[in-house]
Amino acid sequence: MTTDPVPDFGYEFSTHTRLIEMARELPPIANKGHHPRLSDAASTLLEAFVRHAEDERFLVLRLPPFTARLVENGQQRVVDRLVSLVLEADLAEAPCRCVTLADEIASLIDLQIMSVEWDQSDR
Repeated sequence: MTTDPVPDFGYEFSTHTRLIEMARELPPIANKGHHPRLSDAASTLLEAFVRHAEDERFLVLRLPPFTARLVENGQQRVVDRLVSLVLEADLAEAPCRCVTLADEIASLIDLQIMSVEWDQSDR
């Protein structure tokens, strides 16, 4: 039986920082009501977050089953909110939930990444 080697964590943590930065850029854009720019920024973050979640999947699978499910559910929640934000920004109809969604996404990504880093630090 072979196992995958444990990777160096340097790249993932710098990626985490960038994802947090991208998420924190959303609320100010949403507050300005610039829907095309918000849609672009949210789409870019969505793509980066999904790619990162796929890259990090092997680490999540090393967590205890209950913790892994919590992480996966959190990732799905972030993706769902990002898709909602892109759709809201593209429609640009009143009343717009963009500010609320952008704030929620920034908080969710902070929480998600903090919890993953904390869980992985125990290993």
